[in-house]
Amino acid sequence: MRLLRINSVAKVIESNSPVCRWYAIWFFADMLHRETSHTQGTWKWYNRGSCYSRQRTISRFFVFLAMNRTFWIDLIRVAGAFFVVLLHTSYRFAGGPMVEEAGNAYGSLGWLVTMFFLKFACVAVPLFLMVSGALLLGRNEEMLTFYRKRFGKILLPFFAWSCIFVFCLWIAGRSFQDGTPITLFSSIGAFLSGGISGHFWFMYMLISLYLVAPFLAVFARNASKNMLIGFLMLWFFAAFIFPVLNAIAKETLDISDLANFFPFESGTVSYSVGFFVTGYVLKDIVISKRWLLFAFVAWFLLALTPINSYLQMTYPDSSVSFIFVFLKNYVFPIISNPMTLAVIAFFCLRSIGDLPSVSSSRFGRAISTLAPLTFGIFLCHHLFLVPSTQILDKLIKIGSAESWLFVLCAVPTLAVLIYFAAAVLIYVIRCNRYLKSLFAP
Repeated sequence: MRLLRINSVAKVIESNSPVCRWYAIWFFADMLHRETSHTQGTWKWYNRGSCYSRQRTISRFFVFLAMNRTFWIDLIRVAGAFFVVLLHTSYRFAGGPMVEEAGNAYGSLGWLVTMFFLKFACVAVPLFLMVSGALLLGRNEEMLTFYRKRFGKILLPFFAWSCIFVFCLWIAGRSFQDGTPITLFSSIGAFLSGGISGHFWFMYMLISLYLVAPFLAVFARNASKNMLIGFLMLWFFAAFIFPVLNAIAKETLDISDLANFFPFESGTVSYSVGFFVTGYVLKDIVISKRWLLFAFVAWFLLALTPINSYLQMTYPDSSVSFIFVFLKNYVFPIISNPMTLAVIAFFCLRSIGDLPSVSSSRFGRAISTLAPLTFGIFLCHHLFLVPSTQILDKLIKIGSAESWLFVLCAVPTLAVLIYFAAAVLIYVIRCNRYLKSLFAP
């Protein structure tokens, strides 16, 4: 009888009606409370204390659901937000007068360390897209309902933070990225064209992707597994393999006109759709602890692929320089592309998030606290990146700063400081419900 009631409730929870789902969960929690009030069975975790409150049981039931169903998603979100900050921090060391002053010119050992961080963190945007695909493509929602929910959460904060960035630029006496002075009409034009801040390109791509997401959801729910895999194989070839073949063919055959049929540049909807569908396909796959270690090692080794360029420039007259050129131009672009790194990172974080020892630890509670802040962290972290760069300019002038060891320590340290500064700001904003709806929903 108990099993029959649980199965009936489970079927109602899977229904499309939010009201039915709410009452089914409430009924299940109430049933759980009645059983745990008199027994010490499977749900012993809920029997802490001498008194048994129905409200306490229900609240703990929702905590149990959150810990077991969404922790891996929270982990990927938090990691993806940090990788975004690490990526943008590394760009400060990748070129320019400030970097050359630190002895980090192109081809130096400091440049190689910077390239490692850039390669390691390039999975940031793909991880966000894969998590969105895992969450959204399985839902059966009306198109207008989908648009109302998604755009209601991203458009208002995007516009609010754009105004903040314009105000900061105006206060600092600076202009937009294209050199246009800041006026009311130029601000509107910069907002529509994506010229307010460099990291806002993701928002325009996300808006475009959300416009086609309801159609992708219908395709994903009705397509077979083989059809989804075939779609991803075609997308992978068009986005990553064909550009390499095009580069090879330029030496013997001009196929540039054929390349126009594969518009898969980074930042386009056609480029991001593949990551969206990949997250939906891989969301239920968990690798074992043994394969988890291999995955981390592969992620680390693929992030070291820029070492080929370093060796090629260090030993230009070597007899094996042709091998360096071949690996750099033809092999590494295929095996170390963002898709391969993103899938490995997704497997790693997805499998770690599935470990009960991780989700129930202090680290897991910290991740659950940071997860609602990730969208706001992404939008506002550039406010801390520019001042930190000015501080970095002063540190670089110190004699000991001119080494690869300084780059190895400064990049992740600065990224962590910026990340937590942005997290504190978003946390304070979310304490006020009006500011929360405006800046960090």
